[in-house]
Amino acid sequence: MRWKSCAVVMFGLVLAATVAATLAASAAERASAGGAQWPNVALDEPQWPNLRLDDIEAPRVNKHPSFVDPQEVEDRIMGRKPRPATKSSAASKPDLQPERDSAISGLDVTASVGAARWPTLSPEKPVSPFAFEVGGRYWYSSGRLSFGFANGNPLFGNPTSTLDWRGLSAHSSEVFARIDHIPSGVFVKGLVGLGITKDGHIDDLDFLVTQFKFSDTTSDVHNGNLSYGMLDVGWAYSPMVGVRLGFFAGYHYWHEKVTAYGIVCNIASFIGCPGAGAVIEGFGVPVLSYEPTVHAARIGVESRIAVDEHWSFSGEIAGVPFAALRNKDSHLLRQSMADLGPAPNVITTSSYAFGVEAELFVNYAITPNIEMGAGVRYWGVTANRGGVQFGPDFGVSDSLNKFDQQRYGVLMHVKGKF
Repeated sequence: MRWKSCAVVMFGLVLAATVAATLAASAAERASAGGAQWPNVALDEPQWPNLRLDDIEAPRVNKHPSFVDPQEVEDRIMGRKPRPATKSSAASKPDLQPERDSAISGLDVTASVGAARWPTLSPEKPVSPFAFEVGGRYWYSSGRLSFGFANGNPLFGNPTSTLDWRGLSAHSSEVFARIDHIPSGVFVKGLVGLGITKDGHIDDLDFLVTQFKFSDTTSDVHNGNLSYGMLDVGWAYSPMVGVRLGFFAGYHYWHEKVTAYGIVCNIASFIGCPGAGAVIEGFGVPVLSYEPTVHAARIGVESRIAVDEHWSFSGEIAGVPFAALRNKDSHLLRQSMADLGPAPNVITTSSYAFGVEAELFVNYAITPNIEMGAGVRYWGVTANRGGVQFGPDFGVSDSLNKFDQQRYGVLMHVKGKF
């Protein structure tokens, strides 16, 4: 009986070793594949007579079934008690919330619906094809008026008389505006200004033949005004980033009125000056006034160069190919009908005048819409042809030698851009 018992024991050991080897091979296969697998399923021959095996697609093997928990299977095989519920695999993974948030940024996620929606975008405001500028300037300037004529009498010189108004300082303010049509580059700009003349002086000289000076007097200027306006139409373009270049043509209106007070003799003269330094009229007495008006056509170029987001340079230069000039000259001490008649009693009209106008600014943008700046400006118009008519009948026209009008100074401005 002992050999039978030994045989039974040996058979049991062999059976146990076979089962253990089979389990070990299965575990090794699962470990190499990364998880549990479905067993291979053999296909039987189809029972339908007209159906071929090739027409049947084999079921796809899912090597990693998502609904099988490997830990639970292992606990069942090993007879262990179920472990407490663990956090989901998604919770054990690194937090992907930032990636999800960035991926769905801008989406309107509605919890009640549970689905992502496209963001609700507010409609963009339409971009205007126009750009606007409007602002104000202060201009401190100095002016000069030069006048000369010849009466045609051989006993008098050529010029017969000259009057030079110099140092005509003025304070003026102006408003300006500009509108640009961006797609086409067409623009319109203009300004209007008013000011007062505070001081200056005038030298009045008269000549005999061979330009012998027989009269030389000086008067003070401490009262006057000026007004002006411009309107230009042009076209501008940008040849490179930060640079604007434009061309324009326009109209310039320029009016001034200055009044002289008192008379001081610079030399002795037979017409009332006993000697140099003699005051023949007090400085509270108005003796002479000039009131020139200029209507000018202008053609020019403009430019603006941006240095950075704050600083820029801008300027323009314009030629005056034609201007009409008219001056009302009032000799206030000679208004009797036996002399020159009521003021204005001398009228000067030019048949042709020309000139140049220019300005240059340095600008600083406080904000993208507000800019301030400072600069310089020059205006000058000269007429060397025309007529001079004297009252009281204005019947005789003498020859105009020259009429030169200039004004130049410094400016400050503030403007808004929209």
